[in-house]
Amino acid sequence: MPYSRLAGPFVAGALSVLGALAPAQAETLTDALIKAYQMSPVLEAERAALRNTDERVALARSARRPSLTALGSAEVAADENSDWELFDTYQAQLQSSLLLYDHGQTAAAIDAAKSAVAAGRAQLRNVEQVVLLNTVAAFMDVRRNIQSVQVARNNVSVLQEQVRATRDRFDLGEVTRTDVSLAEARLAQARANLAAFEGQLTTAREAYLAVVGAPARDLQAPPALPQVPQALERIEAIAMREHPALNAARYLETVAQYDLTRARAARGPSVSLEATATARNADGLTGRSDNLGVGVGVTGRVPLYAGGELSALVRQAEAVLQQRRFEVQDTARSIREEAAVALSNLRVARATIVANREEVRAAQVAFEGVQEEAILGARTTLDVLDLEQDLRDAQLALATSLRDEYVAAYQLLSAMGLLSVEFLNLGIPTYNPDVNYNRVQNAPYSTVEGGILEKLRDRYAR
Repeated sequence: MPYSRLAGPFVAGALSVLGALAPAQAETLTDALIKAYQMSPVLEAERAALRNTDERVALARSARRPSLTALGSAEVAADENSDWELFDTYQAQLQSSLLLYDHGQTAAAIDAAKSAVAAGRAQLRNVEQVVLLNTVAAFMDVRRNIQSVQVARNNVSVLQEQVRATRDRFDLGEVTRTDVSLAEARLAQARANLAAFEGQLTTAREAYLAVVGAPARDLQAPPALPQVPQALERIEAIAMREHPALNAARYLETVAQYDLTRARAARGPSVSLEATATARNADGLTGRSDNLGVGVGVTGRVPLYAGGELSALVRQAEAVLQQRRFEVQDTARSIREEAAVALSNLRVARATIVANREEVRAAQVAFEGVQEEAILGARTTLDVLDLEQDLRDAQLALATSLRDEYVAAYQLLSAMGLLSVEFLNLGIPTYNPDVNYNRVQNAPYSTVEGGILEKLRDRYAR
């Protein structure tokens, strides 16, 4: 079989690989991002953690509210003075207390709780970024591996024709047994490569399922890349202002400052108002008696010595504050590094795409040329096989560089703290942390509003 007959299927396969994958009813990147946002158990866990943090405000504010406790007792007694006759006594009591002054401990606790909520919200935003970025990477990995499998399958098809053609020429005495063996060896290698690429595709599909929550089916070509700044100084400025991980670290530093204030305030005096109301019914030698009583008092407390506990709490809070400050610095450095690396990766990917496209074009021309030369006897079978391998490698490299460019662009958005449902304009309702916070911040006695959380969970679990 002439070498020129092999070029047709190879060129057609290359065009199908490098063309857009847009079958009917294909799933878009936007679809995948929406599914990941709405069905991610990682996000649901982080939202539950934030609701847990919301309760810290309610717990801190409860110290300013009055407490009311009901007590009840029943007693049966006997002694020798009553000839061991049994006498029963019943008592009910209400105890109430109200904190009037605590040297600023409660105020600091409330401020610390509010800052912890702000830190939790920033952390939730950061987890959302991670989920969305992982979705983009998983989506592009599946598409890249699909293209790799198509290239490998086309390569197997071409080499099968190559083996048949070489065997025909061997029967005619035009080539040697060595040429046939070379073609057969390349075909075996191509089949091994196809199996490896199919395995990588299976792995990528499983990773997609884990991130998105649904299997990857007919993934459509992604939309145009989002516009991102190209100046590193501007990127870093945006990241220092917007990145949720850095904002979370700053809020945690604020929490530590308020905790230190509270630890120092614990050394000061506190004043509380206390009241009791008692009803007593007792059986005695003179008969049963009822007694009602009330009492109101003010209690002041000043810690004089606590075995070193108060000083230890202050030192502990000071150490935590130092830790949080260093964590802010470390987070800022990491974000700057992440931004610089993401911008570099984007630039490298774009330069690589230009080079790989030129490589594919040149390899295609060289492959077709060496086929024609082999027909005339100017090239060997090994030359044809080598050029075919070069063309396949160039196509795979181009598919990888296209994937790398897309992921690098979203990594840059994430590094700037801009990767969100709103920025990507996904057009879906987002989780509103104010719903739960407003419900619990004032420490309501009843929890009948818990149905709201159930509705939210059911809505975002779909």
